[in-house]
Amino acid sequence: MMLKQRLITAAILIPLVVLAILKLPTNILQWCIAGVSLLAAWEWFAIVGIYSVLQRSTSFISLIVVAAFATNYLNPDVFILIGAVVWLLATILVFRFAHIALPTLVARIFADKYFGLFVAVIVLVPFWFSTIFLHQSSLLGPQQLLYVMVTVWLADTGGYFAGKRWGKHALAKVISPNKTWQGVYGALALVAVWAVIAYLLGINGQLPLITWLMLTVITALFSIVGDLFESLFKRSHQVKDSGNLLPGHGGILDRIDSLLAAVPIFVAGLMMLGTV
Repeated sequence: MMLKQRLITAAILIPLVVLAILKLPTNILQWCIAGVSLLAAWEWFAIVGIYSVLQRSTSFISLIVVAAFATNYLNPDVFILIGAVVWLLATILVFRFAHIALPTLVARIFADKYFGLFVAVIVLVPFWFSTIFLHQSSLLGPQQLLYVMVTVWLADTGGYFAGKRWGKHALAKVISPNKTWQGVYGALALVAVWAVIAYLLGINGQLPLITWLMLTVITALFSIVGDLFESLFKRSHQVKDSGNLLPGHGGILDRIDSLLAAVPIFVAGLMMLGTV
């Protein structure tokens, strides 16, 4: 039953996402992405214990103010690089505590609702900003945005099946016991094939194959970090799923947690390579 629900939901959502990215102008798509981000924020606030109307209203206002400030006053390069730094720090944190419990002080910080709000802002706003920035960056912007999303979907698929078939060595047994290093290898193998296909289709722009391949692999690795980072927060608050909005898939946040990391990292990579 669960698998059937997952397939039905995916069959409905994937074509809508593809059409929106490829057909909608950026000034319309930005509101769609904002809506998704706000739904994810709603779930995030519930996870960290922000329940009251006043607290949630204040939290949403914080998100909107930061997004507006970034859009109107910050150099895009600076803001996207801030997003990349956030995920570099998250990577250090995730792998530092992959196999051991959080120390008492760190656990208290993670359990604090205001720290949860702060993290939501510095994660969701760069995701929204970098998504829109990439979409409008060039003629290939929409295709490259879709490319990142497909990369994440394939990494998730490859990781699941490789881990199920060959998984032996836990990747982060305290944070996500079912994830294995063999799953990571399967994910990277699948996205590497996808990178070559995309290169042959010309989605890479001016990047040589080896550079394009490396950027894709790095993006896929950070997508795994995004998933683990959300899992770390959920475990800190004893929450299994972020929500139940998507039948068979859980909440919005459960579906985009990998993208929250992958998109800013991919865009930061393109910026450093001088292609956006």
